[in-house]
Amino acid sequence: MIIISAFLTGLSQHNALFGFLNWFSLVPLIFVLTKLTNYKQVLKNTFIWGFVYSFISVFWIAFNNGVNIVVGFISMIATVFILCSNTVIIGLIWFKIKTISKEYSLFMLPFIWVSIEYIKSYGVLGFPWINLANSQTGFLYLIQNSEYVGIYGISFWVVLINCLLAQFLLKKS
Repeated sequence: MIIISAFLTGLSQHNALFGFLNWFSLVPLIFVLTKLTNYKQVLKNTFIWGFVYSFISVFWIAFNNGVNIVVGFISMIATVFILCSNTVIIGLIWFKIKTISKEYSLFMLPFIWVSIEYIKSYGVLGFPWINLANSQTGFLYLIQNSEYVGIYGISFWVVLINCLLAQFLLKKS
């Protein structure tokens, strides 16, 4: 489920036609996260999700024009490892909150996700290209809301909708 979720979320970054996948692609990740019982499992699963998602989103770095293929591949792998650390941080923070308050932890995930997206956009290693909001550029009416809420508001909506879907499906089962 982790790999399917990461693949769908990564695919939504490439083409404006696939942006709709983001509105439900995090649900399998959320299902897995809610079942985890220790930090080691959280670390492993979020790393796998982040690696697959980042690899699918930025594989083009290896094939950049004017760059030796070996240098391009090494820089792509380094970028993927740096980017997947964001997902690991999101998972670890969320799991800590889950241990404190299981009932409301799911609705803290959008806040945590957007906060980490915002923090990672600063500094030398800032990389906002794979923010969830970037997948929504093909939806004109939706993306125009970024004038009011910014790209982080769009990312918040995407994660919140996924959390609501996951909550509905978890309660139904």
